[in-house]
Amino acid sequence: MSNRAALATVAFLLGACGEAKVPTTGAAGSGGSAGTTSGGGTANGGSGGSVDGGSGGVDGGSGGSVNDGGGSGGGDAGGGLGGGASGGTGSTSFACTSSGTQMKMIEVPAGLFVMGCNSVVDQDCSADEKPMRNVTLSGFEIDETEVTQDMYAACVQAGACDPPSCAWDCSKKSYAASCIDWSRAKMYCAFAKKRLPTEAEWEKAARGTDGRKYPWGNQEPTCENANMTGCGEKAKPAGSLPKGASPYGVLDLAGNMVEMVSDWYDEAYYQVAPNVDPKGPLKGSTYVGRGGGFKSTAVWMRASSRDWYDTYDLGERLGFRCAR
Repeated sequence: MSNRAALATVAFLLGACGEAKVPTTGAAGSGGSAGTTSGGGTANGGSGGSVDGGSGGVDGGSGGSVNDGGGSGGGDAGGGLGGGASGGTGSTSFACTSSGTQMKMIEVPAGLFVMGCNSVVDQDCSADEKPMRNVTLSGFEIDETEVTQDMYAACVQAGACDPPSCAWDCSKKSYAASCIDWSRAKMYCAFAKKRLPTEAEWEKAARGTDGRKYPWGNQEPTCENANMTGCGEKAKPAGSLPKGASPYGVLDLAGNMVEMVSDWYDEAYYQVAPNVDPKGPLKGSTYVGRGGGFKSTAVWMRASSRDWYDTYDLGERLGFRCAR
C-alpha cells in the first residue's frame, strides 16, 4: 500500500477529508442507484456517493477516491444546465458556449530550482518527495490559472474535445473546468497548441528557485491565499486569490482544484530521476496530481506535495492547466 493509500485509509476511518485515495462503493446519488464498479464509485445521477461528501462523477469507469469527491459509477445521469451524461461516453448534449476568452501565459525562465521537500522549512515531508535536489529546466510558459469552463467549452464547440462528464452550470464561465479526466485534459491542451506541464515544470512555477514551502512563501496557508477545506468547501472562480500567487505570478497552484500533470506517478521516481528536464517515468498506471483542492487540508497546499490518480478519475475538484 502506497503512503497515499495509507493516508486515505486513516482519513476514511476518522471520517476526515484527505488528498489520497481509497476505493469505496458509492451510495446512490439523487435520481440514480448506487454505482458498483471495480474500483468503487459514486452513483449514476447527481451528487453523493463520495467518501468526503463531495459531488461524484457521472460517467463510465471506476474511481471513488477520498480526495476528488468521488469517481464515477456506471449507467446514465440525468441532464442539467450543462447537458447530461450517459455511460462512459460523456455528455449527450452540451449546452455551454464559449465567449472566446484567451488564457494569459506566464514565462518561467530556464535554470536551476530546488525540487522536492525542503525539510529545513517543511516538517510534513513524505517519502515520495525525497530527496530534495537541484533540477535544471529549460524555459517554458504556463497558464496563469486553471483552464476555465469558458475555455474548455470552446474546444467542445470546435469538436476537438469530449464534453465534461457531469452537468455544468453554464453561467460559471470563469470557474475551472471540472469532471475532466486525464485524456480530456490532454485533448484540450493539444487544441490550444500546448501540453500538460511536467511535474517538475509545475513545481518550479509554484515555488520558484528558493525551496519555499508554499507558492507565497513559508507562512502557513489561510483562506486568503488558498481555497482549501474550511474556506467554503466549494470552488472559486479561477484566479480569485492573488495573495496566493507564486514568485512568477502564477495563480491557484495551492488549492481550488487538484491539478493534473503529464507525469506517470512513481513513489521512488525522485531517487532515479534525471536532474535536467525530468519528464517522469516512461510508464505507469496512475498519474501525478498536484496542488490540492478546495476540500484538501493544508498539507496538500505545499508546493512539493505529490498525489496520484487513475487515468479515468473524474471529480468536481480535478482541474488542469497547460504549458508550452
